Amino acid sequence: MKHPILLTVALLLVLSACQQKDEKKGPLIFFDLAGYLDREAARIGEQSDVIKTITMNGVTETKRMEQYAWTSEFSLLRQWDINRPAWRDQYQRDTLLTGDQVLYRYQCLDDDLQVRLMEIWTRAGQTDSLRLTTRVDNPLRTTEGVYRYSPTTGLHMAQVSSKRFGSDQDLEVTVRPVGSGD
Repeated sequence: MKHPILLTVALLLVLSACQQKDEKKGPLIFFDLAGYLDREAARIGEQSDVIKTITMNGVTETKRMEQYAWTSEFSLLRQWDINRPAWRDQYQRDTLLTGDQVLYRYQCLDDDLQVRLMEIWTRAGQTDSLRLTTRVDNPLRTTEGVYRYSPTTGLHMAQVSSKRFGSDQDLEVTVRPVGSGD
């Protein structure tokens, strides 16, 4: 071996990188949104046909898409996962039982966090649907969004952006499996 020190340093760097914890990793505090969406994407696969409708500022376009990759739509929702150790005390948790359905509700207590509300409905231990309400503020715009997903009806996203300069923007996207209300 010509460079045993370099090899040793490289090996130590690799091992230490493997042991570092991601800020988002750790014990689950709230509903595992990212894990749920990953499981849904794997369950659905890319073999599903969907009807996708986009409405922007009142102009609508609808298209049937074959072998749709849900992972791209789910990546938008994944960013709203609230399971971060620093946010442990930033959400009020409530559970409501009605018959065989359970509602898990996480209400934000800090006005600076973007996810304002997360609601998850389960039936017989399986996630039936979820709803997220968000608010993103920056110096140029405020965007409020409502995101809903159900395995049976698909995904619905609605965003309203109020711009400080220029026109406001309304965006609505619906992705639903073919056969669910066609």
